[in-house]
Amino acid sequence: MSMKTLGLSNIVVDEKVREGGIALTGVYNQLDPVISRLATLNPLWTFVVVACGGYGFEKGMATAFVVKLDGEPLGKINTAHVGQRRLISISNDRIGKTRQRSDSYRTQSPEKAILTAKKMFGRMNSSERVEKATSDAQRVVSNAGYSKERERNGHKLTLNSAMLAWVQTKGYDMFLESIENEAVLKVKQEVTTSIEMLTILNVELRTIERVQKDFDDEKTLLVVKDSGKYLVKVGDDIQLYDDNSLPLDVRMKLGMLKLVQDGEYLTDIGCKVTSEIFVLLAGDLTNVSEGA
Repeated sequence: MSMKTLGLSNIVVDEKVREGGIALTGVYNQLDPVISRLATLNPLWTFVVVACGGYGFEKGMATAFVVKLDGEPLGKINTAHVGQRRLISISNDRIGKTRQRSDSYRTQSPEKAILTAKKMFGRMNSSERVEKATSDAQRVVSNAGYSKERERNGHKLTLNSAMLAWVQTKGYDMFLESIENEAVLKVKQEVTTSIEMLTILNVELRTIERVQKDFDDEKTLLVVKDSGKYLVKVGDDIQLYDDNSLPLDVRMKLGMLKLVQDGEYLTDIGCKVTSEIFVLLAGDLTNVSEGA
């Protein structure tokens, strides 16, 4: 039965599982009726095998699936040990909010597991999408400064080490002149690069610090792309726009952020959290809460 389940068209194997070298022989018997039924009832869902047993009677048996719809994760179905029992576990953010002792629903009953997945798996609504986007933005905005600080400190160390021997005897001006005219090419390149990078990183860090402060003070605009529309959160207010109604100044800043990598910042513009989540500095932006 389990090999038949693996043969369903909407069941795929994650690349990391394939690279693990263990040939899949089926679905763990406790999960098989759950996966088989849900995959048959929901042909548009994709069930991705993300773990399998590696020894004994479990070897090669799929033991965990991530369920997706059009690439968006809906939840996870796997086995979980509770004491001496092995149960079916159904989990996603939506389920986690309803649980107190764990972030998943666990049961021995395939029927209850199927009902829970049918009820709780589904696309995020606007409120959930904004809440998740806020969490993702908080993570990126809060952590960005640390990585830039580490990068900046690395270049500072290179610069300071090279400067020290010269500054102690001849002074900073003499140091710069020596780097320009006398130093070994490798040293000159390293120091020149660090001076240039320190200037760039100082600007980036000032932008990050401004975004962090304004984000914490709820003075930024959180923009979330959702099915071709835009959810814009300003403080506690959330408005929905399409391409035609989105204020021009917001559209222009989004256009600039779309050109950079996830997690990058632009001075006086804001931060691109992901391809669908953006934090905009308010600046002279139109008050979108009044423009909806």
